[in-house]
Amino acid sequence: MHSNITMAVVLAVLASVAFAASSVVQHLAVADESTEEREALGGRQLLAVVKNPVWLAGLALLGLSAVGQVAALQLAPVTVVQPLGALAVPWTILLSARVHRNTVSRGMWTGTAMTLIGTVAVAWVAIAHATDAPVLRADRLVIGPLVCFAIALGLALVGAKGPLAWRCLAWALAASVIYGMESGLAKAIGAYLASQSWQGSATFWFMVASIVVGIALAGVWIQQGYAAGAAEIVVGGLNAGAPIAGVVFGIAVLGEGALLRGDTVAITLMLVFAAVALTGVVLLSRHHPGAPAT
Repeated sequence: MHSNITMAVVLAVLASVAFAASSVVQHLAVADESTEEREALGGRQLLAVVKNPVWLAGLALLGLSAVGQVAALQLAPVTVVQPLGALAVPWTILLSARVHRNTVSRGMWTGTAMTLIGTVAVAWVAIAHATDAPVLRADRLVIGPLVCFAIALGLALVGAKGPLAWRCLAWALAASVIYGMESGLAKAIGAYLASQSWQGSATFWFMVASIVVGIALAGVWIQQGYAAGAAEIVVGGLNAGAPIAGVVFGIAVLGEGALLRGDTVAITLMLVFAAVALTGVVLLSRHHPGAPAT
């Protein structure tokens, strides 16, 4: 078991490097197609991006990252593997600085540290209070995704029309809400398949449709984030926002917060750590060399 965990850690770290590399490469491809700095990409530009060989190379790296992450999860508990995904943030900063010949400022490293510490801490508190199985309530499984889509669309609107200084981060956080929701829906779908008659269930197929639509929207929003700002800001927003959104979805929709009831200390810690992680991403966006003035 020890050797499996060791291999899982190696695979998860390599997966985080591949994810960081894919982000930097795809950011370069998007920058090639973007005509006006920080403007949202139009339909023709998005089509040109997905045909760009550089972007496709980034997509291949993203696929390698996913394979490594899945393989790591087969060898070790999620409590070991999941926090390691946040390592993509410092890797992205280092790779991007190398490519663009930027100096990594103290403010960026401070933001990175806060993002890593806050994200891992939220996951740690959530895992320590996790329940064994999700509660499958049809009303929550429909209302929950709809609320997530509404929040994500609001953030996407800020990404498209908001202040320049906030657009990149807003696009990234919009995608992170979707990714967090999808992690919860994937767990709910697995429980449905194992315990309920799903073939004729409207709720089941609504969840499947939500994942499909979410994948498409989040993919577009990530590319818009690359067009609006730096790859490291997008990766930071994703790695901080998605775990937090997933935890909130699990508590509110899947009933995973049963063990948190009455535990004021745990709830307070989660809120504080989430604030630390998101503040770290904001610092990243403010201290990046290419950050616009507010």
